[in-house]
Amino acid sequence: MTQDELREKMKAYRFYHIMPVAEGLMTPGNPTHVASQQPVLKMLETIDFSGKRVLDIGCRDGLYSFTAERRGAAEVIGIDNCLSQGAVEFLIPHFKSSVKMYERNLLDLKPEDYGRFDVIIFAGVLYHLRYPMWSLNLIRNLCNPGALVVIETAIMYGFPKFAMLYCPLASEGPYGQSSPTFFNKKGLLDTLKSVGFQVHSYATLHPDAVATHANGNEPVVDRAILLCQPDEAAENDQLYAYFNRTHSTYKLKP
Repeated sequence: MTQDELREKMKAYRFYHIMPVAEGLMTPGNPTHVASQQPVLKMLETIDFSGKRVLDIGCRDGLYSFTAERRGAAEVIGIDNCLSQGAVEFLIPHFKSSVKMYERNLLDLKPEDYGRFDVIIFAGVLYHLRYPMWSLNLIRNLCNPGALVVIETAIMYGFPKFAMLYCPLASEGPYGQSSPTFFNKKGLLDTLKSVGFQVHSYATLHPDAVATHANGNEPVVDRAILLCQPDEAAENDQLYAYFNRTHSTYKLKP
């Protein structure tokens, strides 16, 4: 297929990611998000995907899914609550890819659906979730022992001594009404630890960003990239039962 034919075919779809489909030809995605995608791609370059099962949560057009496949992943599954027709109907066939994509919501996902994974990519999703702690708990349950989890999300600067979660309503938030969840650094790190993750690295897109806004009325928001693993040593059966099951903490012993 010629470049002109490819370009004409792509007009039928709306793309989010910008990625090459042929020499000198890219998908017409949204350039606004390229800066926050670069740290994720750089992180993926450090991971050995050989023979690994990979889950890409919020896969959109598959920028990270296809990257994992090219780097040797044995199986890549992408989920999104608004499945990309451009990825399924055009990109996967065009790349002759084995990536599988499903229209699923993270909150509905269970290990019984697609199994557990060696690498989970969770980029650009956390700040869109109304139930962030439960979502991270679900992701923890989808991990194989020793799995790697790459998280990229928006974070809030401020209150460094306290674990904070900023939950703006509708248009009050810096990203609009679809983004209700902004942890600060301590809030995010402590939450990950509490649901059973060990954080190996944490970096921000703009490390020199100021911690307070000029007028003091709006939060300063940046992007963070993290590499995590399940922390087997931190598992606590009593606390797990307390938060997720029924428990016998206050029951009388015979």
